[in-house]
Amino acid sequence: MNKQETEAPERSADQDRLEQLVKWVRANERVVTIVAVVLAVTGAGVWFAVSARQRRETFARRELTQARQAAEAGNLPLAASDLARVVGSFGGTSAGQEAKLVLAEVRLRQGQAALAATELREFVESGVKPQYRSQAYELLGVALEQSGQAAAAGRAFEDGANAAQGEYRYLSASLLLSASRSYSAAGDTTAAIRVLERIETDFDETSAAQEARLRLAELGRYEN
Repeated sequence: MNKQETEAPERSADQDRLEQLVKWVRANERVVTIVAVVLAVTGAGVWFAVSARQRRETFARRELTQARQAAEAGNLPLAASDLARVVGSFGGTSAGQEAKLVLAEVRLRQGQAALAATELREFVESGVKPQYRSQAYELLGVALEQSGQAAAAGRAFEDGANAAQGEYRYLSASLLLSASRSYSAAGDTTAAIRVLERIETDFDETSAAQEARLRLAELGRYEN
């Protein structure tokens, strides 16, 4: 018989590792079973948590839509009541945070600027999501203006402008214009000029820059 035919085929390293793994699994069957169960339970728990969060967000979004419809129909008391319920029950969701902004708008339409300012200040100090931060500060500025707190309104508008940096540069520039208006109303010409000069320097490509130059000219600080 040919010697080549009688020799056993050469074993590969992969085959050796596979055989060792099979032996280990058989020798540690109890451990493997426990690990598999733990992973399955953990996976199920994660799925349940994600699913529950999604359902909560969906329900909150539906409630928010109904409250918006009441506001658009002019039923402000009902809208305020519905929005307050959404905020109280789903404040941590995205829809819940949107509801806080819409509620502030409703408060302002109802002539409740002081209440809106109080609620918005609590909102921005309690960890508002980044995507709602600039709008929250803008509404806070409006509420403070209507409450006769012009200097505080200017600071709120500036905070909103800082929060809107990046791709929303036009919004930052617009909020800075609002800040300069509020500072002027408060008699703080120095702060008004500082903000206008910032627009001229940092947002020269926006339409707000031209308005800033006009305001600076009115204040006697703009030179060609």
